[in-house]
Amino acid sequence: MVNLFGNLCADNFFDNPYEIIDISKKINFTKTKYIIGSRSENIHDIDKKLYNYINKKIINFIYPSAKEVTVKADTYFQKSYPNKNDGWVHTDPGLITAIIYLTPGGTSGTSIFDAKQEFNLPQQLNKHKYFENLEKYTDKEKKLIYNDKVINNNHYTKTIDYQGKFNRMVAFDAKAFHAAEVCDKERLIIISFIDYINVNVFPAIFNGN
Repeated sequence: MVNLFGNLCADNFFDNPYEIIDISKKINFTKTKYIIGSRSENIHDIDKKLYNYINKKIINFIYPSAKEVTVKADTYFQKSYPNKNDGWVHTDPGLITAIIYLTPGGTSGTSIFDAKQEFNLPQQLNKHKYFENLEKYTDKEKKLIYNDKVINNNHYTKTIDYQGKFNRMVAFDAKAFHAAEVCDKERLIIISFIDYINVNVFPAIFNGN
């Protein structure tokens, strides 16, 4: 599989990341089946100016000569918590996945993987059931979920390990195999699933000398 977009890592994404953290403290988070943790509403519905700033800046890293940028994305504040059953290798919908790490002193980031072979992994179905209902699982059942994660992840080879440095942004093709590294404390991020991009770029300037 050939990915349309390459991998990107940029530090110091926000001029004042603590202002962004303050915003996250004033909004509601809802438990989700997609992670061991919770997400906000789409930031587009919370603060449209912030939503536009985040996504247009991400695209400007990819297309630095962009003159006009139109982006559509599902963009969330997201909290996740330490749990060894987290960290499943998977892909995302859309075109680009971008993550901004907002935990001061944080190190738990995101890794990129190659698949060893073509395969079908029914264990992924068990993951979402567990994330949505983990407080109902017995210790024995949690061990079975962990074994499912190991089976799933053994089909991949890690190729890139992005540390979750505070105020760092990473972006990659949504179809790239990736996984969150299991965190050792509560982790706050902004995650954006970009599914539409329209870019007008400045014409290239060629100097023939």
